[in-house]
Amino acid sequence: MSETMQDRIRLDSDAQRGRGVYPAFHALWPLAEMGVVTDLSSFRSDGWDRAAERAGSRRTRVALIDTSVAAEHPNLRGAIDTGRALDFFSARFAVPADRAGLASALGSEMIPFPDDLPNGARSQWDLLVAHLRSDVDPIVQPATAPSFSAHGTAMAGLIGARPVAADQVAVSGTRIFDPVTGDMKEVTGAGSVSFAFAGVDPFCEIVPISTHFDPEPEQLILAMLYAVLIKADVIVLARDFPSPRSLAPDAATTVDALGRALGVGLSEEELAQWDLLGALTVAVSQRVPVICAAGNGAQDTVLFPGNLAADDNGIIAVGARTAAGHAASYSPVSEAITVYAPSGDGERLDHDLQRLDVQAAGFNPNDHGRAYLDGLGNFGDAAGTDANARLHAPQDLVSTDVPGRAGYNSSPNAQVFGVDGAILDYRSAYCRFSGTSGAVALTAGLVSLGMSAGCIAPRGAGTGVAVKAALTAGRKADHAAAQPAIHWSTLRTGAIQ
Repeated sequence: MSETMQDRIRLDSDAQRGRGVYPAFHALWPLAEMGVVTDLSSFRSDGWDRAAERAGSRRTRVALIDTSVAAEHPNLRGAIDTGRALDFFSARFAVPADRAGLASALGSEMIPFPDDLPNGARSQWDLLVAHLRSDVDPIVQPATAPSFSAHGTAMAGLIGARPVAADQVAVSGTRIFDPVTGDMKEVTGAGSVSFAFAGVDPFCEIVPISTHFDPEPEQLILAMLYAVLIKADVIVLARDFPSPRSLAPDAATTVDALGRALGVGLSEEELAQWDLLGALTVAVSQRVPVICAAGNGAQDTVLFPGNLAADDNGIIAVGARTAAGHAASYSPVSEAITVYAPSGDGERLDHDLQRLDVQAAGFNPNDHGRAYLDGLGNFGDAAGTDANARLHAPQDLVSTDVPGRAGYNSSPNAQVFGVDGAILDYRSAYCRFSGTSGAVALTAGLVSLGMSAGCIAPRGAGTGVAVKAALTAGRKADHAAAQPAIHWSTLRTGAIQ
């Protein structure tokens, strides 16, 4: 047979590309990584046992300043405080999801402005309280549709999802064709599928405080004040915000100089609001830990407001740590990071870091030099068993997703809830999730569990600082080792005041 042109140009490596097949991993691997559970087969947990013994007392309240949350998700029923949920997306002073429930939660007593907060926020506090106490029905409705809720739903699941037994959830049957009998065979049905997913603290309550995707400083000030108003025990800020001083730290501090450096129009009033937000976040963090994302751009700085973290406040800037025990490729390289928490990895190939997924179907070793390929491997593969900073870890976080088409893991079905709430497509109820957002959610869940288990006294003077000190155990950020890594052992040893 004569040699064809195709034979002559075919490269030997064509059969050596990545297989696109990955080793299976337990969806709840972060719980073991953080020491929350000691065994993923039995789910033995010191923290959960302690929290269960105290289940009759007040639940830890986590304020999630993010997008809205799909509260109807089976794993989030009972975890979301819809009575206190508030949406700042739709109106300046927010729209409650349940006005009657909010009025009941706030009560009729006078709510004085806290003396330990910046006085510049006093007028906004008074306006917010007056608005929330108003009995006038809002003209607009809260912007909390599923289309807006994917990120918040994933965050809420990692923080406090509850496992649901098979006999407590109705799943519509899935039928497939059986070629042996020629019949349609039902492989799942009501009572046969459990939603066995758990967040770090399945005993807490989560209050969604939703905002714009790119909010103005006043909206964030009001969201932070509302978290104080409802006596939140933990505050979660998984997104960064464009504070002018953080975006141009080397520019002069005048409004004109900052505006020129950023190429935008900037007013004195707007800059003052950003400064007030920073001061308010620092002040609130003294009594309540404020847990912030470090950022996903592999910068050498931490994003605002995480960049405000300091030893004398309770702002906790969280970086991402992979299942292989390395800093995620996107996590900032900065000493300003407070702690590292589990999350997914990402491919990266530049002068700072070389980390590729050799399992990916498109991976071709001929694209890279031998010096780079030596020792390169996937986490779990024989070639990557040594502690190599170039090791790619394919494990992502898994969390709750908006059921149906609107979530990260979209369903082909127009609706996923049928008669009597039966779930028609349970597979769209979960998604892969990563980034420093996921790491923030796990850190918030661990701190919340510490409070639920009685190891941390909530909302006391200096609580935020004490929680940070316990999580770090006095250690500074070490990007090469992705330390200090959060772990239940740092919180369980005694009461943190």
